[in-house]
Amino acid sequence: MRSQILPTSLIAAVLTTGLVFAASGPPAEAYSGGKCLKFRDFQNLTRVDDKTFIAHTRGTQKYTVTMRHACRDLSYPGNFYTVRLYSNYECFDRDDVLVFRYGGACFIESVTPIAPQTAG
Repeated sequence: MRSQILPTSLIAAVLTTGLVFAASGPPAEAYSGGKCLKFRDFQNLTRVDDKTFIAHTRGTQKYTVTMRHACRDLSYPGNFYTVRLYSNYECFDRDDVLVFRYGGACFIESVTPIAPQTAG
């Protein structure tokens, strides 16, 4: 009887471990090829209008960041912000939040890469 329990528990452990690794990795198509604005590359935001900003990175890639609502707190001088990430993949994307020094918060609706412009 003991010999049947050991293989069954071993199989269960292997399957559980495989499911944990499968669930912990990001979908390759969603976070590869410049589609993901990695927080470690994020530098600053430039205002286009109250809901739209351009995110600059350490490289040449830029992203359009759209807020859920008007984010006027970014226009106040000295009102620095911190970023709260809700993603397990260190990507700056939907549902992340800018929290401001003097109060206020802006919720991210979407982050999309801007296609590089070609000379020609």
